[in-house]
Amino acid sequence: MQTTPWTDLIARRMLLPLAIVLFAVAQAGAEDWPGFQGADRDGVAQGVLLTEWPADGPRVLWSNDVGPGFGGAAIAKGRAYILDRDGVNGDVLRVYNLKTGKPLWSAGYDAPGRANYHGSRCTPMVTDTHAFTVGPFGDIACFDLQTQAVAWRKHMDDFGAFPPKFAWSQSPLIVGEWVVIAPMAEDAGLIALQQTTGEVAWQSGNIGAEGYGSPRLVTLAGREQIVYLTSTLVSGVDPENGKVLWTYDGIPVKRGIPTPTKVDGNKLFITAGYNSGSAMLEVRRESKGLVANELKRDREHGGQIHSALLVNKHLYVNLNTNETLRRDAHGLGCFDLDGNLLWKNNNAPDINRGAVLAVGEHLLTLGGEDGVLRLVKADPEGYNELESIKVFDVKGNRNMIWAAMAYADGYLVVRSQDQLKCIDLRRKQVSVNDPP
Repeated sequence: MQTTPWTDLIARRMLLPLAIVLFAVAQAGAEDWPGFQGADRDGVAQGVLLTEWPADGPRVLWSNDVGPGFGGAAIAKGRAYILDRDGVNGDVLRVYNLKTGKPLWSAGYDAPGRANYHGSRCTPMVTDTHAFTVGPFGDIACFDLQTQAVAWRKHMDDFGAFPPKFAWSQSPLIVGEWVVIAPMAEDAGLIALQQTTGEVAWQSGNIGAEGYGSPRLVTLAGREQIVYLTSTLVSGVDPENGKVLWTYDGIPVKRGIPTPTKVDGNKLFITAGYNSGSAMLEVRRESKGLVANELKRDREHGGQIHSALLVNKHLYVNLNTNETLRRDAHGLGCFDLDGNLLWKNNNAPDINRGAVLAVGEHLLTLGGEDGVLRLVKADPEGYNELESIKVFDVKGNRNMIWAAMAYADGYLVVRSQDQLKCIDLRRKQVSVNDPP
């Protein structure tokens, strides 16, 4: 059959959603955590984990020295990946054996400089053949897993972007054959690049500026879209062509960091620090297209860095705001699906800016200053801590253990400012003398 530009367009529009679905199915079926917040970017892992810990805690399988940074690990096919810094000289992708911690290979590029809060921010996005990263100084890199080298590299400057105050802090998103990045430029809010070549497939219009979060693919109001939060807008963007489907400017957010959380087929939960609070949005279809409206606002309680997690029809979020972090007692909190705060643990214990991850019906929290890993039951009735262990040593009040955690098949990978560790949370424990 003879094709025309019009039939090619129709074919692309039909095949791209299928490709996205197939990618999601493939990832969901794997015991991997291939990028920021996992395969679905929701921070929730399925399955079971060790819930009754030995007296001295679960086994730390390995520990490796790394440079300062805030970028978490990705886990794919028995390997752990992090983006690190080579001092002030450049960015380095480091790859380790997940079970033993043995360094397998590393590759990088020159990117000199020192950021405000120095170190990497990005969690790598790993596919079967490549790993994609965004460096703190705006370098967009594709690493070939077979050649163990940089395959291609671009820069945020290429798209007219201005660097945020606290450096580029986002993780790439895979959508079908493309990798999606957020330059947040006037004419390139989001961009889609061909995975293998780095060529531009599309770029969206304005989605606001100074965002530090990562794009996420969701379906709202029956329409697949990429959602993103900046300091001025919450947006939904068409993953096929970059068209901005809707924006919402009613939430005054200063330095939006957490990725929005999908609540159901229409609702999106937004949270942020710097006294921004939290809000529940509804995205619905009207005659003129998709429209977002605010359903509920909590101006007092917001999470500065980490996204809210949806577990058993409730939202759990580390509530803190930069200005009053050590004065206001918020801590871990729970919201219902209407956006009402049900409880907060009033910093007892205080996890500071530490990460939260869910496995089944349990939460794992990692103290941002005390370095304590805690196992908490996801309980809408109140804070219910089951176990705890100190993972990282305390070094004053500037530990800055803020990196997102990664979990796959019982292996938990956590990062401080100088160490990367893997903790054995498999239900079936083995002797300390047995290989992991």
